[in-house]
Amino acid sequence: MTSSSTSSSRFPRISTTGVPTRCWCGEGITTFGSSTAENRYRRFYRCEIERDRKSENHLFKWIDEALIDEIRKVDAKYEKVAQGLTKFEERVMENVNSAIALLEHEMSQKLQEMVNLEIARVENKMKQKLKIATVVMIVVGAMVGLCTSLIV
Repeated sequence: MTSSSTSSSRFPRISTTGVPTRCWCGEGITTFGSSTAENRYRRFYRCEIERDRKSENHLFKWIDEALIDEIRKVDAKYEKVAQGLTKFEERVMENVNSAIALLEHEMSQKLQEMVNLEIARVENKMKQKLKIATVVMIVVGAMVGLCTSLIV
């Protein structure tokens, strides 16, 4: 089986990509099977009026070549979509990483504020207890001093 898209016509064919739907002249296309020895039973697309007007250059394309063209188109579209998806993933990850960094910074600041407030609260509580302990020590010292002076 040859991959040639030429026919016995003297005129060069107009190239089409993929599966054709119409001839350049506007007519529909039909599928036929080749009867030549070189391409026996090989299917092809042909303009519906090609049989009547052999001197004109109407659509002719092997079906297997048309399908290969379509597969290549799909592959190219798939590659573009895959590249677009990769770029989209990269942008999303950049946004996510930026959001995470911002949240980490905000949480770190809030945590530091909470720690500072807790330290201040504990510090005030310790000062109050120290004042009470100091007063108690003074009172106990005074009582011990009074008791000692009364006993002597």
